[in-house]
Amino acid sequence: MHWNTKHGMSIIETMIAVSILAMIMAAVFPLTDQTLGRIYMSRDHYVAATICQARIERARRVPYQDLSMMAEKDSLIDDFGNLAVPDGRFRRTTTVQTDTPVEGMTQMTVITDICCCTKWGWRRFFHPLKTETRTCAFTGIQEKMTFLFTEYEMR
Repeated sequence: MHWNTKHGMSIIETMIAVSILAMIMAAVFPLTDQTLGRIYMSRDHYVAATICQARIERARRVPYQDLSMMAEKDSLIDDFGNLAVPDGRFRRTTTVQTDTPVEGMTQMTVITDICCCTKWGWRRFFHPLKTETRTCAFTGIQEKMTFLFTEYEMR
């Protein structure tokens, strides 16, 4: 019978295992962060395109002569297309140009800017809007849609 047989891990073995695990995690974390960032950015581009499309669909129900009332500048919008000041992560601008590109037509362009903090996958936890001193920054990441309207008479 051997009474001095080891029954467990020494502190050195534990430290080596933890350091190997830390090196693996350090190598995997940037890849995970980049992947999460791309997933969030893809989702936000989809939401921004949906916000543009919803604005155009709403304009289709407006009488032709009232289309100019759909114009807006820098409206903060939430993920569902609702006005959300100051919590909007999207900024929507709608321009309405009558007699463009030809007389008798009206061109509506909807641009939805995406908050740039979405580039990092951790925006969900560290979004600047969650702090009182910072606001969401828009840097040109956007979706844009243009639609032409014309007045017609039903006979």
